[in-house]
Amino acid sequence: MAKATSGEGKAQTLKKLHLFEDLSEEELAHAVQYMQERTFRKGEYLFFEEEGEPGIYILLDGLIKLLKETHDAKIVIVRLVYPGDIFGWIEWGKKVPKNTYTARAITDSRTLYISNEDFINLAIKHPAIAIKMTCEATAILLHAYDTLKSIAGGKVEERIARVLLEIADRIGKKHKDTIIIDAPLTRNDIAEMTGTTVETAIRVMSKWKKMGIINTDRGYIEILKRKELEKLAV
Repeated sequence: MAKATSGEGKAQTLKKLHLFEDLSEEELAHAVQYMQERTFRKGEYLFFEEEGEPGIYILLDGLIKLLKETHDAKIVIVRLVYPGDIFGWIEWGKKVPKNTYTARAITDSRTLYISNEDFINLAIKHPAIAIKMTCEATAILLHAYDTLKSIAGGKVEERIARVLLEIADRIGKKHKDTIIIDAPLTRNDIAEMTGTTVETAIRVMSKWKKMGIINTDRGYIEILKRKELEKLAV
């Protein structure tokens, strides 16, 4: 595990995130007092659906997938969490989310964690910070529900194209006329993000490879013709 970051180091890290970029040095210094650094190895679970303790995570480095089990026992990746994203949930009084999700590290990941109790204390002393974080975490939770609903309709090719474009926009690296998604995403991950089978995901992506839209020969996904992929996503 990585060496714990000092309070000053945490504050400087937060300052680089869009959610905290407009906070003063004093506000950042107060906020990090409530945050614990937690690191996770590739494949390690952060928490399990309806079993994890409430709290808020801020992903600093790495990649996390949020998983949901459907009514027919299928596993769906409802969202990928990228550096700078906030996820988790808060329980206030008797207001408890009926459904949450499981979180698992796709790569070695580093987070800052605020417990439910500490978040409430932060909200009392610094409501503006807490409101920002709550809105961000809520947006991710709502996105998860929207993903589950969208999987029920639409063509598989549309869903896979949308997923690849979203990943490309978040962590893709432009190289000449292509976009490289240098992340250890498997065909199974793609299938779970789009509510389809691994066989179907392989078939669709192999078809696109033959068409010259994507390439997967180098151990990562490379988008060669973004405009063509955008047409498929409509």
